[in-house]
Amino acid sequence: MQSHVASDAGKAAYTTYVTKQTAYYKTGYTYTELMSKTGSTLFGALNQLMGETNKIAASRYDYGALRYAYSSVDKDLNNSSNFISYYNGASMNATWDSGSSWNREHTWPQSKFEGSQTTQGTTIPIGYDMQSVRPASTSVNSDRGNTAYGEGSNYYDPNEISISNINYTTISNGTYRGDCARVILYDYITYGKNSTYSNALYKPLCKTDLLVQIGTNSNSVFESLAILLKWHMQDPPSLTEMTRNDGGEVYQGNRNPFIDYPELAINMLKDATNVTDYTVTTSTTASVVPNYQYTTPGGFVTYLTYFDGTHPAAVTVTGGTYKYEATLGRLTISSATGAVTIATNDDPIAINYTTIDDIAYYAQNGTVYVSNLAENSMVSIFDCAGRLITKQTNCSSEEQFQLSKGIYVLQVTVGKSTRSFKIAY
Repeated sequence: MQSHVASDAGKAAYTTYVTKQTAYYKTGYTYTELMSKTGSTLFGALNQLMGETNKIAASRYDYGALRYAYSSVDKDLNNSSNFISYYNGASMNATWDSGSSWNREHTWPQSKFEGSQTTQGTTIPIGYDMQSVRPASTSVNSDRGNTAYGEGSNYYDPNEISISNINYTTISNGTYRGDCARVILYDYITYGKNSTYSNALYKPLCKTDLLVQIGTNSNSVFESLAILLKWHMQDPPSLTEMTRNDGGEVYQGNRNPFIDYPELAINMLKDATNVTDYTVTTSTTASVVPNYQYTTPGGFVTYLTYFDGTHPAAVTVTGGTYKYEATLGRLTISSATGAVTIATNDDPIAINYTTIDDIAYYAQNGTVYVSNLAENSMVSIFDCAGRLITKQTNCSSEEQFQLSKGIYVLQVTVGKSTRSFKIAY
């Protein structure tokens, strides 16, 4: 994850991401509908969604076009002339120099497509799918070749590649393990087959379920399903992935659902990997919640966040071995056997979190926080007599205002549209 997630550019990018993410999953594919499915049925829904929204089979898309699209899809939020290189996170000049500095990495190796590898690598859709084919430093790309992802001497592990970017921090690991896992999962639901489910993009690629190529066979692309889900759990989606997910949708119409909703991977594959669903409770439910959770055999990862956006300074967990990173609020549970209880060691003030017509607000210690704001909106706050108390233009997704206790009118303006709400605290 690039640390500029906390910068103005990072906040704007995240706000855009949430908006695009919500808009993409329409009736038939809403989060609630997708999460009600498991196994091959969930695969079928995601496979159909990819088939309906992926425009990659259109004539204007090809392998060469990728060279000129990465500048906007993989853009570096700190340098508009650069993109972020796969595997090492390096910020590189996006100008194409015939492969001297960077080239295109097929996360699903061309030699492991079905049929004639020489021609199909750049002529079948997966060979030029923006969500799958990534820009990478030429030297780093050549290190992998067509080696399967995994751990150990026989596999390619991106954790062994040094991260070359000052905007990656130690606490956020800078790992590409999760990125790789989510691309392979995307390839599977877009170009694969499960039971009777497949879409029009399936036939040109292969004749069997793509998960056949995950395992110890000679044509393997990933060491095992267990390692695939482990990497997915260990390294949650970063702002870098979210930004390029938006760009990928603009470029070719579809998104990677496992970046948007990582828990879908668990629901889709848990029957094949004997995953156990763990019961999770928190001792401070009025003020802290697990944002989302990835469950794998023996444990899970969750993020703990107070309603004011801060994280607990420390936690105590029973029911499993745990590691807590307070800077991120990330809690990793391993060796879980059943119910897991999470207790915060803080004594936070309970927060009254109110949502009106999608605009959320809460107050704490004399500060009113207004959330779920559209990018570049304007917020004005008036007292009961109609006098303007304060105003903020060019808002990010959340703004804060110093106000004494009382009743106010909150006015949110986006373009020519203005909405007003009465708030009290």
